Amino acid sequence: METPNRMSERFLSPNQTARRLGVGVRALRLYERKGLVSPGRTPAGWRVYGPDEIARLHQVLTLKSLGLSLARITQLLDGRVADLPALLALQEDVLTVRINDLQRARTSVRAARVKVLRETGLSLDDLIDLVRETTMSTIDEARLSASAHQVLRDAIDPALPGLYRGKVRDNYDLPDGRRILVTSDRLSAFDRVLCCIPFKGQVLNGIARWAFEQTADLCPNHVLDYPDPNIVVGRRLDILPVEIVVRGYLAGTTSTSILTMYRAGRREMYGQRLPDGLSDNQALEAPMITPTSKAADGAHDEPLTEAEILARGLLSEAQWRQVSQTALALFARGQALAAERGLILADTKYEFGLDAEGTLRLADEIHTPDSSRYWRAETYARRLAAGEAPESFDKDVIRAWVAARCDPYTEDVPEIPPELIWKTALTYVEAHERITGRAFEPPRPAPPVHDRVLAALGGFHAR
Repeated sequence: METPNRMSERFLSPNQTARRLGVGVRALRLYERKGLVSPGRTPAGWRVYGPDEIARLHQVLTLKSLGLSLARITQLLDGRVADLPALLALQEDVLTVRINDLQRARTSVRAARVKVLRETGLSLDDLIDLVRETTMSTIDEARLSASAHQVLRDAIDPALPGLYRGKVRDNYDLPDGRRILVTSDRLSAFDRVLCCIPFKGQVLNGIARWAFEQTADLCPNHVLDYPDPNIVVGRRLDILPVEIVVRGYLAGTTSTSILTMYRAGRREMYGQRLPDGLSDNQALEAPMITPTSKAADGAHDEPLTEAEILARGLLSEAQWRQVSQTALALFARGQALAAERGLILADTKYEFGLDAEGTLRLADEIHTPDSSRYWRAETYARRLAAGEAPESFDKDVIRAWVAARCDPYTEDVPEIPPELIWKTALTYVEAHERITGRAFEPPRPAPPVHDRVLAALGGFHAR
């Protein structure tokens, strides 16, 4: 009887197959569960992979290198026609990221070599920094794929009071003054929900948690507890009726962005004047605050000036001064932290509120890919000189795809391709690891993330 250690050369055990293909045994089992490959069985019941299965696995891995989801790979291998130009564009994006990471690592190694020659040694801190800079962060896509079905579309618990549904978060106001915020996987842009992205809610919650920790000395925040990867419990605040956006670059795609206004010929905006001759995505002389009204659901945010804010009594002069100074300090900290990770924080949004004692606190989220625009620093100058858009590190990927195909404020949005949704999911995961420097731990394949979140919410019943 043939055992796994004495397979013929035509048939390989799972361990042998995994080593030959450079994947994990767990990935093989995932592909089997998804119906992408069907290993044979020995008379004793051992799983084995023959030549046909090996060839099939090579096809799967080749298509995965294009950034395709396992669901789309199944469709392609079953004979569905592929959009070849789109697939090649995705592959080009993947290769570009890898090339940029390698160039960044090489620059760091060269700088370290120069330092060694000049100073005849590296300190321990220098060595740790070098390892961090030159270690390629490889996303275990097989592990992520195993949980790709774990999408949190909503978190509605009828037993909890004070439900308020935002575009991304489902919120509950408890009688004791706490607010529960559940960050879903919904992706919002153009004042509407466009789709759901796997892992997005957990990524946003994780980045916001890290960023709140990094800025607590500049401004207190609303956070009290994190009972679940998608949940934050905070103090209920009286949210100020002005949304604060700080911009360091002439960028944006929405109707309230300074780039959209600048392209339309406007130079006076938000009570400030920009000079002629600026290029798209160019750094501003100094960061500027561009406040907007907080629109009701379905309405658009409207630009405001300092004079309008004070004249309409939205904020007092003292509140506006405190909010402005705090926002600029937070933005400076965010830009410095991003620069340490090879990123540019181009602009970001802040929500402020007052607690029961009248203390100004940060609410919602901070410095996440949803509330901020991140670019890759290593390619910014080259792309700016070539008149190309910076490499985005946020939801601009989908926002730009939609804007190129319709007027998202007035027309129906076309169905977003599953490849783009999966690519965006991986971008969010990479954003978590790149921004925070911490590994992302995806939800387990079971139980359903929706059930896990509802179980966590159950802990607040009748408190």
